[in-house]
Amino acid sequence: MIYEEFKAEVRSASQRGEPSIGLLAIPDLRRTLGARISRADFDAFVMHLHGDGLVHLMSHVDPDSLSRETISDCLADETGLLLYWLRWL
Repeated sequence: MIYEEFKAEVRSASQRGEPSIGLLAIPDLRRTLGARISRADFDAFVMHLHGDGLVHLMSHVDPDSLSRETISDCLADETGLLLYWLRWL
């Protein structure tokens, strides 16, 4: 998967469900895309979307309630903050 395809997938996923909220759980998105994209590319593409100003990344309100598997599917920013939510802007 190339960046433009990833961007289209994320935008489409953000419009499903409740468009006024537009929140996507990063672990769910990672699992949905599965083998179509490597873990490294997924992480880089999400950060690229953020750098391009297309998405806002947010932490979980209660990260201690998340399973280890879910935590491992989140992202961490350069400060080590666990990023759980993605919102298309």
